[in-house]
Amino acid sequence: MDMNQLNYFISVAQTLNFTEAAKRNGITQPSISHHINELEKQLGARLFLRDRRSVTLTDAGREFLPYAMDIVETAQDAICRVKQTEEGSKGHIAIAAVTTASETLSKCLSAFAKRYPDILVDISFTTGRGQAITMNENKHDFYFAMRDMVPMGDTFDYLISNVDQLCLTLPKGHPMASGPADFSKLKDERFVSISEAEGPALYAQIRKVCMEMNYEPHITNRYDTAETVLMAVGAGLGISILPQAITKVFFSDNVETLPIRNSESAGRTYVVAWHRQNVNPTAHLFLEVVKEVLGVDETAGKD
Repeated sequence: MDMNQLNYFISVAQTLNFTEAAKRNGITQPSISHHINELEKQLGARLFLRDRRSVTLTDAGREFLPYAMDIVETAQDAICRVKQTEEGSKGHIAIAAVTTASETLSKCLSAFAKRYPDILVDISFTTGRGQAITMNENKHDFYFAMRDMVPMGDTFDYLISNVDQLCLTLPKGHPMASGPADFSKLKDERFVSISEAEGPALYAQIRKVCMEMNYEPHITNRYDTAETVLMAVGAGLGISILPQAITKVFFSDNVETLPIRNSESAGRTYVVAWHRQNVNPTAHLFLEVVKEVLGVDETAGKD
């Protein structure tokens, strides 16, 4: 199979229309049909069910689609990286971060860009679950994450970057906005929550805080990301408990936040982590900048 075949397959899968897919790729409909037929022969499986009225993916087509997209994306990244190297790029680092670490990440990136403007930086924002997965797979040079996300053992080192707190998050103009946070008055309030599947650490921490406050939230909806929860609160869909840091980055004009007093579980410790066996020669330059931004000495780390 070749890249054209994969691109044509993805186009047809996205449009479920051979004529529209052909237009997108600047070729004729018979030509794109030919390429799909050739791809199906190579795979030994039908990818589409076609009749005069509709086109649908087969089970094999649905199974193959994410792999085809990954192959095309990887190839495009490789081509881009080679071109950048030829054009004079002087290194590359990859960073994965949770959105609540955005403030610290922004400071580090700003300082790094001023000192090393020719070094390429790739940034991937992840959910809590996604960050834990990517750390275990060691796909990036640095991870801006919660300390609890760092895998156990001696595989990773980290620097503590900042400490944050969970806060009660309310729509603008909420009667309790003037504070303090009184959970006994929130019994009948609609509560929007982070999904346990996508943000297991944050979900568990919120549950601990609720138990400490003797508060059972009336959950009316769950969302995959903290920023989506915050947007829902700002839109008046309910209240929530979220990291203070997220309100500094997203939709802050539409929400009110109140600190949660007398809770031992509300604190959140963030870190910049890296794999001890990182072999990227550019990584140590970024680490030097991170240490300067965080105000720590060269011996700082896990201990």
